[in-house]
Amino acid sequence: MVYVCDNCGFLFNRTGEQDQCPDCGKCKIRPANLVERDEFAARVAAFIQDEYCEDPRFPNYVETEISMLKTFAFKLPATALQIDSGMVVDILVEFGESAADRSKLMANVWARENDGLTIRFLMPIQLPAIPDEPAKDQVNRIFAALNQNDTFKSKLYHFVAHQLES
Repeated sequence: MVYVCDNCGFLFNRTGEQDQCPDCGKCKIRPANLVERDEFAARVAAFIQDEYCEDPRFPNYVETEISMLKTFAFKLPATALQIDSGMVVDILVEFGESAADRSKLMANVWARENDGLTIRFLMPIQLPAIPDEPAKDQVNRIFAALNQNDTFKSKLYHFVAHQLES
């Protein structure tokens, strides 16, 4: 679906409902009308034509790097953040060995309102990798790091506050 931000005019497409502009971050988006959808399609077509028509490129499977990601999730009530609400937040964490630096364990932290449709990226987290560490131990280390991370707590607090305002 194509969306437009009424704050900055950014046109973009996403699958599923969106509530925040990926360009300016404001929550003033709406589905694009027919004229805006046509403009978006023309921009995409022009980009594709400019980028690929004279020099077609094909994937080079020899250079493809495959990373294995693991995931874990947990639920957190808003009251754990000192917010007086019955809201429960689903926290999803994807993690795996960094493709760029194999000495790092990387994780991406996402949040959504319990059973909500929209998931929002909160932050990345990086820990030293331990060779041959079982996934269970990686989960425990990431979970412990999140519990001690003030940035995580702050971003999660702002996420919940924003959801309650909407």
